[in-house]
Amino acid sequence: MDLFKICPKCCGSANASIAHTVGTLIKVNVTCELCQHSYSWYSQPFLGSVPAGNLAVSSAILYSGALPTKVLRLMNFMNIPTISHQTFFNHQRHILYPAVLRFWKHQQMQHIAKYRDPTESLVLGGDGRADTPGHSAKYGSYSMMDLKQGVVLDIQLVQSNEVSSSNAMEKEGLIRSLKWFEDNNLQFQTLITDQHVQIVKFVREQTPHITHYFDVWHVAKGLKKKMVKISKEKDCKEVGEWIKSITNHMYWVAASTPNGDSEEMVSKWLSVANHVQNKHRGHSDQVANCLHGELVGHDRKKNWLKPGTKACVKTEELLTATRLKTSVEKLSPIHQTSDVEAFHSTINHFAPKMIGFSFHGMQCRLLLAALHFNENSARPQALTKDGVARYSIQFPKYKSGGYITREKKINQSFRYVNTLLRSIRKIVDVTTIRSTSEEPMPTPRPLCAAFTRPQKTDAIQAMKSRFRKAEI
Repeated sequence: MDLFKICPKCCGSANASIAHTVGTLIKVNVTCELCQHSYSWYSQPFLGSVPAGNLAVSSAILYSGALPTKVLRLMNFMNIPTISHQTFFNHQRHILYPAVLRFWKHQQMQHIAKYRDPTESLVLGGDGRADTPGHSAKYGSYSMMDLKQGVVLDIQLVQSNEVSSSNAMEKEGLIRSLKWFEDNNLQFQTLITDQHVQIVKFVREQTPHITHYFDVWHVAKGLKKKMVKISKEKDCKEVGEWIKSITNHMYWVAASTPNGDSEEMVSKWLSVANHVQNKHRGHSDQVANCLHGELVGHDRKKNWLKPGTKACVKTEELLTATRLKTSVEKLSPIHQTSDVEAFHSTINHFAPKMIGFSFHGMQCRLLLAALHFNENSARPQALTKDGVARYSIQFPKYKSGGYITREKKINQSFRYVNTLLRSIRKIVDVTTIRSTSEEPMPTPRPLCAAFTRPQKTDAIQAMKSRFRKAEI
């Protein structure tokens, strides 16, 4: 405030006072005692009618994937003047979200122009994600990705009251996504998903022209869980020794059949039921014998399952089950949905499952995750100063002490944020918080809209009469 004690016009003594603060903005009124010159000073410029610093805080919170409650609380703990929660949500709804939506649609139009080229063929991978664990999720998102390029092409957000139940959100998301591809004249012949029963039936009955494959990892994960359960039963301990080999065999069945011949894959798969019993010849017409050599000495690392024993019977029943054979017939021979799972991990950064978001907030964070993923999914491997490729060794929990070796990528980039900030400037030049130039996408009715809301005084009285009878 000492900087305002001298009048800039006559150099006389001036009185200055802080008129008010608006978030990070400070307004100072100054009046000269000698010449009566008065003026107001602002601590930051305005973008349209919005203080630039306030909008910068909101932008940084949202576009970094941070949570406004924690960030604003941190600033309050440090006695840093900052915006309120309501200001952030106003910025998000009227300025930040429209900027994200514009940029996402622009990227989609670029993808549409590329894939309309007849020389480009689409192989799509799809999967759903619920915003909370369990069977009571509020939101379900469905992502469609080009598995050849590792690019997210479309995301659909479904609220649970738009469908019959939370379990139906994934199917609805797929239906909306397929309609988006149809509306934009994007043709594809191959779709790879998990084994979601509703989706399998829908694709089989409504889109028979699409070749539908199952992701191998999802099928192998389900098989592994069942084998682990068998291995914990009495007299079935030796089944656990075969879990890794049998799941690896499933990956080999798909990878060694690039033409996707379902009969050949089933024949290869069923051969493992004989192999675990030390039978290596005469499996079927298509797969007569095992391809490995003679297993003696150190090559034989596991105990064979003896025919007729409980462990052998249960394992054979599991491996030859009709439903599993049907799944093996549709294993994807080349492309898998691992990139879709990686994208879902990116979503967890922008929209953690332990936090509840508004519909527009969830939609905005899903699109931000897609923009971030598309920019960084094809990052090259990092090199040392000597030009040697870098790797890291990790010990994931599911390996139970085992390790995996991964390529280390170069650092992530955030060029999309600069584009969003430029878009924000264009939006605030033609609009205000109270009057936006464009409306966000329609919002479904709140979940509580289906219920009768009581008067607050009646609800309080009912609560007190039930739990605090002594006070009445």
